[in-house]
Amino acid sequence: MLKKTVLLLLTSAFLGSSSLFAQTLTKEATNAFALYNKTGDIKQLELARKKVDEGYKTYKDSITYKNNLLRSLVYSTLAYVDSNRKYSYPTDPINVAMFSFKKLNDRKLNNEYQEEITYIKKRLSQAYLSQARHALSYNNYPEAVNSFLHIDSLSSKNITIYHDLAILYERMGYNYKAIEFYQKVLQDRSRPEYYLALSNLYESVRQYQKAVEITQQGRANFPDNKDLVFKELNYFSDAGNFQEVTKLIKNALRLDENNINLNYLAGFSYEMTGKTQQAEEYYKKVLSLDPNNYDANYALGLLYLNLYIQESKSDLINRAKQYLTKANEIDPNQIKTLQSLAILYRNTGEEIQLQRVNNKINQLKLN
Repeated sequence: MLKKTVLLLLTSAFLGSSSLFAQTLTKEATNAFALYNKTGDIKQLELARKKVDEGYKTYKDSITYKNNLLRSLVYSTLAYVDSNRKYSYPTDPINVAMFSFKKLNDRKLNNEYQEEITYIKKRLSQAYLSQARHALSYNNYPEAVNSFLHIDSLSSKNITIYHDLAILYERMGYNYKAIEFYQKVLQDRSRPEYYLALSNLYESVRQYQKAVEITQQGRANFPDNKDLVFKELNYFSDAGNFQEVTKLIKNALRLDENNINLNYLAGFSYEMTGKTQQAEEYYKKVLSLDPNNYDANYALGLLYLNLYIQESKSDLINRAKQYLTKANEIDPNQIKTLQSLAILYRNTGEEIQLQRVNNKINQLKLN
């Protein structure tokens, strides 16, 4: 592992230091690190740490690329393999590794040692992930966020880390920060729940139009996802936009054709948009699934009553009476049903029944 670094660090041309002592320490550190990579013996890694520290004393030492590269390699490895910190250190290895790693800002050398740079980033990311998990085990969300932010700085477009940060910020109550990271999460369109989560967050900050737009984006990518379809339906239903509901309802019912609430919503939406034949069809579908459904019996009875008032057809008044009477049997104390029956009996001239329901209405109002 990392043979390229080990060999190059041993060459005098790469060492380039005027101090023979410093060269010797760097060579010893390099050899110990190479031996660790070969054997996995952490004592060799600890030896490499001690030697690399001894060769990192002066200002010149601290700005030399070779020193910071070797120091980053050693300390990032320590930060990962000794995640429980069994060994004692003057400064936490992860902080030392990051300090030296940030000094590796020579693009040409970074390109030359791309394999080593990748190794350091990987080990640091693994170490920060261990920190994050430890923090989460104690519900220490701020510390976990800090660790994930470090991982984010070391990686490129890591959707998993974006998602972790979005969840943590939401748990901490920082919904705008959560939104920011969910927007990054949506660079990956493979998960419908990302759209749902972001839509919910926009709702939490009362940006309802954005909530709708995100849900629609999600549905465009996942047209058969029930949660997205139903969520969009709820937006338009709650807003009273039944024209839009009628555009979506068939797709929703294709996904869940025997859903009583969906069929009722379909009937109500078609009725609100003046399409009584379709409304009748869906109300009857509800009753085929649940004959004692109060809402569907009442809605269908009221639909027929309104049509009778417009058209004065006897078959309509009979249908209205059938369903309104059934609704009244299911829930005798619903005033709206009794008021509809009062209108019906007034139109049919059934005075005794009219008096009965009026008495019941007055009794309910007094109570």
